[in-house]
Amino acid sequence: MGKNARYMTLALALAATSALATPTLADSQKTIGVTVPYFASPFWKAGLYGVETASKERGYTIIKGDAKDKAELQIEQIRSFIDKKVAAIIIGAADAAAVGPAVEEAIDKGIPVIALSVPPKSDRLTSFVGADNIGMGRLQGICLGRAIGGKGEVGLFAGPDEIWAKLRVTGFKNTMEADFPDIKIVAEKAGGTKDAGVAAAEWAKAYPGMHGMFTAADTMAVESLKTLDAAGAAGKFKVSTSNLNDDARAALQNGTLTCASLQPAVSMGRDSVREAVAAIEGGKVLGRIEAPALLVTKEKVATYDFSKIIAPADYQP
Repeated sequence: MGKNARYMTLALALAATSALATPTLADSQKTIGVTVPYFASPFWKAGLYGVETASKERGYTIIKGDAKDKAELQIEQIRSFIDKKVAAIIIGAADAAAVGPAVEEAIDKGIPVIALSVPPKSDRLTSFVGADNIGMGRLQGICLGRAIGGKGEVGLFAGPDEIWAKLRVTGFKNTMEADFPDIKIVAEKAGGTKDAGVAAAEWAKAYPGMHGMFTAADTMAVESLKTLDAAGAAGKFKVSTSNLNDDARAALQNGTLTCASLQPAVSMGRDSVREAVAAIEGGKVLGRIEAPALLVTKEKVATYDFSKIIAPADYQP
């Protein structure tokens, strides 16, 4: 082989190598990192289903991270996304304050960050996609107020010290004050799932005139209903909640749960991808998308279309 022929062969080999490398770089620009607090949660499972289906439709690959409710694990996942040079990050924060610095690191690297439902602490997020939590609280207020006849006493279990819970409580209280002046909130507590059960049992004994109970989330409603049943006080309270896991849905169907306000988690996941892709491709980023609150009751649950709210039963993140 002559000298010129050898150079030509080498050039062709380099060109071929370059052609193989280019799609790899392109692929890295079509990858979105997604991390949420807990895959096992029906809400986050539904959100991930929305993210996954929308990403596939738009030709993007996703890398998923289950934080398992641990901020330190979510921080590791965010930094892994940075190392992988993902094109965007979608995050539901396990601990808004704790993961904030890692989110800032991603933003400093030029990676757009979209918050899904629970935003990390940062004033530089590309977009926020969340529920109308005040509206969810308001729908609970309307439902519970009507269920107890527009008068009487209710207890309020506020849930954890998180913004979504606080907003739902605000919506509920505002509705009681404006629309049901003859209903009095006579007891109020905050805390986690087990605390809700403790509160329900205490209130059943301490407030004979109490006939309604607001709970900030479905797990708290289910725990309250179980505790009341064990205490021989089943049916004492009309109980309302937000979100609808399998146990809450069963309780709604059998009438022990009065109603649930819902957030369209699947749609929210899809919207977060829309915002991420717009940021990546230079499209119009809305910056904030607030999903409307929905309400389901025993009368509606059997025929309700949950496709925008709950992931298919066979979907696993």
